[in-house]
Amino acid sequence: MLICLDCGAIFEQARIVFERHGLDTPPYEELLVCPRCESTEIHPAYRCDVCGEWITNSYIKTADGERICGDCYSRCEVEDG
Repeated sequence: MLICLDCGAIFEQARIVFERHGLDTPPYEELLVCPRCESTEIHPAYRCDVCGEWITNSYIKTADGERICGDCYSRCEVEDG
């Protein structure tokens, strides 16, 4: 899945637009944009396997393949006894 960081839309496939920059002939710039707001701020997103919220930044991936967001885990250090 993809998420737009500008409008928050979740979608499977970005829309393709061609930016001509005032040119009459190719090559044109091909941009992937959000289908709702046409922003280029689109990024891959995954659902957290613990809370179900969308993950748009760092996460933990377990040996079983689960993805866990930063709100559902705590990093701890082993203390000397």
